[in-house]
Amino acid sequence: MSLAEQFRQEGREETRSLAEQFRQEGRQEGREEGLIFSKQQDILEALGIRFQRVPEGLREEIEAVSDPKKLSLLHRAAITKVDLESFAAEL
Repeated sequence: MSLAEQFRQEGREETRSLAEQFRQEGRQEGREEGLIFSKQQDILEALGIRFQRVPEGLREEIEAVSDPKKLSLLHRAAITKVDLESFAAEL
């Protein structure tokens, strides 16, 4: 194998490796975004069931939260707080 062919081969291998790395990172980001979206929807559903409405401003605040741990705490609050005002205080 000539030196040029060796460089081309190494370049192809490096490209494949980088492509696989980007695919894996993309899948991970997609899973995280899906988890966050799902948790946000669960909170909105719980509030809608309990209080028959979710004010648009409150909906926007919930949709702005992207920390899964915070969203889990908010989901619990959506289930346990006595009114929307006490829930909103958790944000």
